[in-house]
Amino acid sequence: MKFLLGLTVGTVLAMLFAPARGEETREKLGYKVREMAQGSEQKLQEKAGELGAKVGREAAQAAVATVTNKLVPGTDEKQAQAR
Repeated sequence: MKFLLGLTVGTVLAMLFAPARGEETREKLGYKVREMAQGSEQKLQEKAGELGAKVGREAAQAAVATVTNKLVPGTDEKQAQAR
């Protein structure tokens, strides 16, 4: 994360001090900002997907355990001993 921050700051400073017209510099800067925002959004979506999968998996395991416990008496004790 620090690397990305350093990269961003370096890019902004390089563009501000580069010998180009102001309009060109603003266009380049805007493009880089949009590019980085899209990358951050993709990473956020990936993390959200991973978290959703984990929560879903845990919920499914809990549901299976509940159904098993209701259908097969004494399963709670066997599972507790297995852990």
